[in-house]
Amino acid sequence: MAGLLLGCGGGAATTGEASSSPAAWEPEGRVIPLTLPGDVELQVELRQSPDDQARGMMFRPQLPPDKGMLFVFDRQQPRPFWMFQTMVPLDMIWFDDNKRVVEIQQNAPPCGQRDFRNCPTYGGNQPSTYVLELAAGRAAAYDLKVGDQVEF
Repeated sequence: MAGLLLGCGGGAATTGEASSSPAAWEPEGRVIPLTLPGDVELQVELRQSPDDQARGMMFRPQLPPDKGMLFVFDRQQPRPFWMFQTMVPLDMIWFDDNKRVVEIQQNAPPCGQRDFRNCPTYGGNQPSTYVLELAAGRAAAYDLKVGDQVEF
């Protein structure tokens, strides 16, 4: 598949083990509010640099239901994601330049492969500028649909 693979362990692949795992959700970067339809507010950790985007949710043991990880890119294009070295299943939501949902992947399972090339990719079928990762099942719980608008 052409294109840059990011998030959840996309991008610059490694096969090393985590030296330690935090017991609770501990953001590694800036956190901002993101508002879903129905005025549901989440706290999302920004992922803007290529290194942070490549690391994504790697080695993180959990993602609480009121938290998320928001990947911010400089231009709109198709963006497939994978789950290499990700420890928990995730929902992924892709947004266009106008912060409208263009694609949703529910319950993407972690990839247990030691070689990143053996991990499947998810989404990236529609051009997007932002990708939001939530704990598996949250997209359905929030009733997110293609065309929904978010604010941040």
